[in-house]
Amino acid sequence: MKFQDIKSLSQEELRLFLLDNGHKPYRAEQIRTWVFKQKMQTYEGLNVPAELCHLLESSFSIKSLREELKMQSADGTIKWLYKTPDNLPVETVMIPTETRASVCVSTQSGCAMGCVFCRTGSMKLNRSLEAGEILEQIINVMQIKQVTNVIFMGMGEPLMNLEAVHRACVCLHDQKTFSMGKGRLTISTSGIVPKIAELLERGTPCQLAVSLVAADNETRGSLMPVNKTWDLTELLKAIDNYMEKSGEWVTLEYILIKDKTCTKTAAKNLIRIVKPRRCKVNAIVLNDNENPELQAPSEQEVNEFLNFVRAESVQINIRNPRGRDILAACGQLSNNSLSKVAV
Repeated sequence: MKFQDIKSLSQEELRLFLLDNGHKPYRAEQIRTWVFKQKMQTYEGLNVPAELCHLLESSFSIKSLREELKMQSADGTIKWLYKTPDNLPVETVMIPTETRASVCVSTQSGCAMGCVFCRTGSMKLNRSLEAGEILEQIINVMQIKQVTNVIFMGMGEPLMNLEAVHRACVCLHDQKTFSMGKGRLTISTSGIVPKIAELLERGTPCQLAVSLVAADNETRGSLMPVNKTWDLTELLKAIDNYMEKSGEWVTLEYILIKDKTCTKTAAKNLIRIVKPRRCKVNAIVLNDNENPELQAPSEQEVNEFLNFVRAESVQINIRNPRGRDILAACGQLSNNSLSKVAV
């Protein structure tokens, strides 16, 4: 029998549950401190009356994900494969540096977006994750490393699971649980235009990153089916509205693909989009994928592209890939990919 994950409940929902079952509502904060600050993963040792402990055990799970595999890259990146209670795959990546430990969390098992450069898209969508399943990925990493940044950029489209993602961000931002500033929480979307507006309406504590990938409709549409629903004109309007109302910068993620997005024409298209906006660009060289028509550009082509864009005073950074040898880099998360990596 699958119980709802207690980590998916807000403090108010937990308070109401306690009240409805004849227990003191102040216990809600105590329980959440025990789960999120102490990162306990069983009910054993919870300092509440035995009757309440039994009620929680019979009503909510506290640990949802089962670790199936853990892999470490030569560069220190670690990837985990988990299975949910209904036996669905979820992958999580931790990227350490000298000063930070960023966790790339999955928000769905699989993905429905179908981007042709992304291995996850080939899995199709199994289901969206609960907030507790998202938070558990972070808690598990915290057993070995203090997490400084969380990026909602693993398996799945975060804005297609916005309720759970919002709940996770609120919990991560809460001073009584994880106390992470919103600048340390980044939601990355392929461009679900109505949900970008909803992020604003909800006041989700996060930074926004958008997978631009290509800067013209024809190329972007050939790479990302989402562009056929909301094209660049609509997407840029949503980004402008987000920046105006939030006062925040938006990061645009751009993939460098040989003969497609790493040409002089592509550079001009990118400049036209970015130059009038308060955006910064993270450029990523295409990682290994299963589409033979998509190839990474040469180092010379990448440098020529970057120099051309920077000459127009556009802020563009090249993001060094991490975890490629264990298929943990951007666009490489897929349960099927694990069989292709020597363990």
